[in-house]
Amino acid sequence: MDMTNPVRDLLIGYLLGALEPAEHEAVETHLAKDPELRRALAVLRKALEPLDAARQDFPPPAGLAARTNQYIAAEAARPRKQASSKSFAGMTPEVDPPSWASRFRWQDLVTAAGFILAAVLLLFPAIQNSREQARLLACQDNLRELGGALGQYSQRNGGFFPRVPAQGNLAAAGIYAPTLLKEGFLSDPRHVVCPASPLADNRQFRVPSFAEIQSTGIPKQRQVLLRRNMGGSYGYNLGYVKDGKLQGTKNLGRTHFAVMADAPHSGPDGPRSLNHGGKGQNVLFEDGHVAFRTTSKVKGETVDDIYLNDDGQIAAGKHENDAVLGASTARPVIRLRIHFRRVPRSAIPATEIETKSKKEANQAKPDPPAETFQLPTE
Repeated sequence: MDMTNPVRDLLIGYLLGALEPAEHEAVETHLAKDPELRRALAVLRKALEPLDAARQDFPPPAGLAARTNQYIAAEAARPRKQASSKSFAGMTPEVDPPSWASRFRWQDLVTAAGFILAAVLLLFPAIQNSREQARLLACQDNLRELGGALGQYSQRNGGFFPRVPAQGNLAAAGIYAPTLLKEGFLSDPRHVVCPASPLADNRQFRVPSFAEIQSTGIPKQRQVLLRRNMGGSYGYNLGYVKDGKLQGTKNLGRTHFAVMADAPHSGPDGPRSLNHGGKGQNVLFEDGHVAFRTTSKVKGETVDDIYLNDDGQIAAGKHENDAVLGASTARPVIRLRIHFRRVPRSAIPATEIETKSKKEANQAKPDPPAETFQLPTE
């Protein structure tokens, strides 16, 4: 049986997450087999992107449901005009309209439409909120899974979480994921993808291997993509600097020390996560508990911004309790780049050239011979 058309009708519901589990599974099955259906899905997703960018919840007006019900009750209580059945001589008597026509006048249709609109205004935000809440909880489950994997890793590595190197191709926050997968502490790479992040729609996503990341034969653009994907949609602790050396993070079971969270995104007001519509981020703390925070600042013994160090930089912490979570490509050490620019001789002031020439002449002038003295003889 040709299921293309029925499945095509379900694509919008699939993108909005509004399908029943059986329908969702049926769509995914057909997407895997039908390239044309995948192209149609891509077109619909592109068309819905503006809605995602401007998506926000609007609370219904206060008392809307009560006013709607009162209006419906008032309309139902209004007396109805009875149809005339008089006839004139020599004319056919009027025929009363059918019963359904008397029941559904245009006023009734307007009333019904108003009731339906009120129901939509009341229910749609609730449905949207329930979807967002489901994604938020799934994200927290991912972080708990990652927290368990990090805890097991620390038990077998001297109490330390995976270290982020100071330099080289592996010097990025996202290296935690390939490390956990390589060591067998993480079974499913999809745990590094937040369901509320754009990466969740990428069916080709995978965590690259160490060999791919370290390879020198891969084009630079491909290398950048691998580094961006290796940490998924979560940020990871960059460690801290002590005596000029980068130190790894040790598992001390601190209740207010952030180890992972939804990955930050740079913005005019500082880094923040966009995974949950910009409303906040899930944070995995060192003691293993996960909490949703509406701000990047965590209050413990001091107030710590989990996305910036004490100097306000996206770099390794300034001390052991300065937690800094970087996105997948974030480096723990900020590299300084010094650019030299050639200046034409004509652009140098004449006095400076003259002074430089005299200095060079003095440097090129040979040292005078040492003076000799002849002692008198007796």
